[in-house]
Amino acid sequence: LSVKKEGAAQVAIVGPPNTGKTSLLNSLTNTTCDTAEYPFTTSKPNVGMMNYQTVQLQLVDLPPLNKDAALKQATYFAIIRNADLALLVVEDLKQVKQLLKDFTDSHIILNKPKPAIRIKKTSTDGLEFIGDKLIKANMDDVKKVLRENNVSNAIIEVFEPVDLDDFFEVMNEKLAYLPAIVVWNKQQKGKLLSHQNFDIIPISVAKKFNLDLLQKKIWEKLRLIKVYTKEPGKKPSMKEPITLRKGSSIKDMAMHVHKDFIKKFKYARVWGSAKHDGAAVGLDYKLEDNDIVEIHLK
Repeated sequence: LSVKKEGAAQVAIVGPPNTGKTSLLNSLTNTTCDTAEYPFTTSKPNVGMMNYQTVQLQLVDLPPLNKDAALKQATYFAIIRNADLALLVVEDLKQVKQLLKDFTDSHIILNKPKPAIRIKKTSTDGLEFIGDKLIKANMDDVKKVLRENNVSNAIIEVFEPVDLDDFFEVMNEKLAYLPAIVVWNKQQKGKLLSHQNFDIIPISVAKKFNLDLLQKKIWEKLRLIKVYTKEPGKKPSMKEPITLRKGSSIKDMAMHVHKDFIKKFKYARVWGSAKHDGAAVGLDYKLEDNDIVEIHLK
């Protein structure tokens, strides 16, 4: 069982029985999947496309998770691992604890980035560390972890502060890292909450309460930006933006449009984040959400 990705990103909607997952899907995507008051109405994944400011995002409503879901419903967690974001839909916040256990048992780490460690195996003897001052652990213990995982000759680059647990995680190829939002359904009041590193958004599908806020948070959590293109002397195309990862540059955008653009690139003009509209920039310029870009070639 798998769900082919479509659109700019895939969002998995997961949760216990009868928490309103399918109603949420229908509301956000204008689909008409079956719903009912009794549990387990959804027996297979339902899919819909959510339009967020001209960007199409794919939402996948999975069948409800049962007791021991990590063991008995491993197929669904295979779909979740492939997604770009998980919405944990609950009716009672007490249900979150069990969901988090299911994710942990399925080797999925929520709302934590993959440790900023890069390992390059080499033919030379020994371990060479670059950025070792960022390692908050005994170096002998770190080397032991690496060697126990058949890494004896390598260059280890560390880009952010890490500890020994981070090295254990990097060595575990089963682990997947996934951003997540807790959706507290059937709540008709309340503001955005947070618990540890989770956003908790109270919503009501029936009352259409906080659905706009949820869509905004989905976009923010995906860490995407939308960039619109413009031809010289013409108005920008505002219907089909290019979707890129946050932090992307003009070079990333040019590669997305056509790989030959890099060879022929002369300069680009940017409206939006530039110091002034239409400012000329180079390939390394970092783009921001809703920028308009006009690429000039040699």
